[in-house]
Amino acid sequence: MINLFGIDNKFFETLEKISNIVILNFLYILFSIPIITIGASTTATYFVAMKIVQNEEGYIFRTFIKSFKENFKISTIVWIMIMLVGGVLILDFHISNAISNSSISNIFKLILTMVSIIIIFNITYVFPIICKFDNSIKNTIINATLISIQNLPYTIIMSLLNLIPIISILFFSNYLGYIAFFYIIIGYAVVSCINSFFLNNILNKYIN
Repeated sequence: MINLFGIDNKFFETLEKISNIVILNFLYILFSIPIITIGASTTATYFVAMKIVQNEEGYIFRTFIKSFKENFKISTIVWIMIMLVGGVLILDFHISNAISNSSISNIFKLILTMVSIIIIFNITYVFPIICKFDNSIKNTIINATLISIQNLPYTIIMSLLNLIPIISILFFSNYLGYIAFFYIIIGYAVVSCINSFFLNNILNKYIN
């Protein structure tokens, strides 16, 4: 006879997993509110998410805080760099629109688009790498770029998953309320966990 209320019952395991993902999503949003801490919050979220998909999460809050504190400095510096580069790219796109010569403008936009894609690929890996490896900022950024190129098919999938909120706002603005509700409740953590399936397999190859 099947023990429906056993501690190992799949239903309760699934329920616990969902609860952990909801808690992780709440922590990500809470610790990202100051904006400047988004980098450290993202690093901690991936640290927990990669453990969740391997069934090693333990106490979510304690694990999150531990990673947040340990990786705060490097994550924050990298995040500030990303914001600065992003601001420069946005400014450059505005400048390209103001160029009267359409040929030069299009070439400029093409270069900026390529740079933007490389940065998006880099961001996809840089915070998971921070929580997984102890390295300098320079080497972390270089490794994130190289690994993203070496694993391009997975990089594209994960980057698109990360961009879903922006894509949804652009193409499904009528459902903005539903989209916001989903991400406030569970969305960010779900994407992090999906990406973590790929990231664990990819990054574990570089541990040795």
